[in-house]
Amino acid sequence: MYRCTECKTEYTKCPDFCECGNDTFEEVFEEEYEEPEERHVKPKIKSKKPKLSQEELEEIEADKKDKRNTIIVMSISLFICILILCFAPPHMKKKADVVKKVSSSVTNVELPDVNSYWDNTVASPYRKYDPTLNLPILNKNLGRISPVLREYLINIGAEFNRLWDVKLVDGQGECKVEFVINKEGNISSKKIAVRSHNESLDDSVLLLLSKLNSFEIPPDDYKGERIIIAFKVDKNKTSKVYYPMN
Repeated sequence: MYRCTECKTEYTKCPDFCECGNDTFEEVFEEEYEEPEERHVKPKIKSKKPKLSQEELEEIEADKKDKRNTIIVMSISLFICILILCFAPPHMKKKADVVKKVSSSVTNVELPDVNSYWDNTVASPYRKYDPTLNLPILNKNLGRISPVLREYLINIGAEFNRLWDVKLVDGQGECKVEFVINKEGNISSKKIAVRSHNESLDDSVLLLLSKLNSFEIPPDDYKGERIIIAFKVDKNKTSKVYYPMN
């Protein structure tokens, strides 16, 4: 006799599976054989895992294969990138180093603003109030000034004309500059009144004003009015420095 190790059902021949689904049996000899007390009670049958069809098994295998292929492709791509970085030509490495140095230097260096050389107090409403804005413009009264003040302005214009490096100007244009001279002869509140839209011309005038900081003490009839002086270059490369009337 053979007895199922799970539900204890006995068989005269050893079957492949018990009714409960178990496939493990123990051999029972006649002297050990005992009739089970409750043969009428049907043993509990444990549920078996559902068997997968061949198509389902093939789909699972195909998914596994796709995952393996994806991992292999990614590994190969990563390996190639590492090889490129490790064995790149020297000139490419040098170029990359230069780019890194330039980018790092650019982020750490504050470039100066060209307009910082000027007194641009009226350029933005967030700047401090410029007290010279309410000052009259001397150019509007050039026809009624004294000979002494006229000679003083002529000397200033001649000094501007002498120090202005016109060779730095590429093209033509006209730039107007505004400034004030205090009682000590120092220039203050320098700013561009009218830009020429010619960067080389504006830069040449900017360089000129950076060199000029003071003149002779102005005459008594100069009351600290704003002075406007113009720098002009025409298409024939002819330059002049003058006091515009408007």
